[in-house]
Amino acid sequence: MKDSIRLTYLALTLCAAASIWSGETGANSGQVEADKKALAPVLQYVGGWRGAGLPKEGPVKEGWSEDSEWQFDLKNGHAALVFSSEKGKYYKSGRIDPGQKKGTFKFTGVSPEGKSDEMIGEIDKSGDLAFDNVAQGEGRPSRLLFSVVAKGNRLLIDLQKKSAGGRFSTFCEVSYTRKGSGFGTQANAHECIITGGVGKIEVSYKGQSYWVCCGGCKDAFNDNPEKEIAAYKKRKEEEKVKDKM
Repeated sequence: MKDSIRLTYLALTLCAAASIWSGETGANSGQVEADKKALAPVLQYVGGWRGAGLPKEGPVKEGWSEDSEWQFDLKNGHAALVFSSEKGKYYKSGRIDPGQKKGTFKFTGVSPEGKSDEMIGEIDKSGDLAFDNVAQGEGRPSRLLFSVVAKGNRLLIDLQKKSAGGRFSTFCEVSYTRKGSGFGTQANAHECIITGGVGKIEVSYKGQSYWVCCGGCKDAFNDNPEKEIAAYKKRKEEEKVKDKM
């Protein structure tokens, strides 16, 4: 009798735990999908970039070279866009998260010295993404302005300072060209199954090929391909419904 009670108690406990875990997974999955939708305006940043920095002021205008790699981070129940730039003069790494307010974004950048900048931004009237520094440190930019031009093959980042009169001026520009000229411009480009961006990495599951845009999406697909395929099919069905409206 006691053994039966123990087994029943154990079964109920396991069921409760499974229910809680399942609920958390569902909630996290919903948050990831919401984050991915919020990050849609910056999908073009994903990929590898070759860049050059050029100061816009000062007696000596010495330029430098730096490369940057952008990909999605889909861990811990959230989605973010992350980058690394080993030789970056102002930022060696960073990330863009959806902001708390709809239509806004949060930028967190780490300097070569290990100091962090946190900025809040949104898309301006020109279609550029402008970030304002929340707590500007000495020698750090007051504003960052991200612009994508040349059909997605060039990424320009203006580092700006704020004058006493409240106006912004660019003191340095980093100009990037996408590695592999023409990436993302082909009419027959594949779609990333995770984000809906341009897929450049082929993955497969049960003999079927799919495409992802970066290493972060590749990891997410390999961790749970059935979940990502189901989410993709659901997203395409929703798109069909919207098209018919």
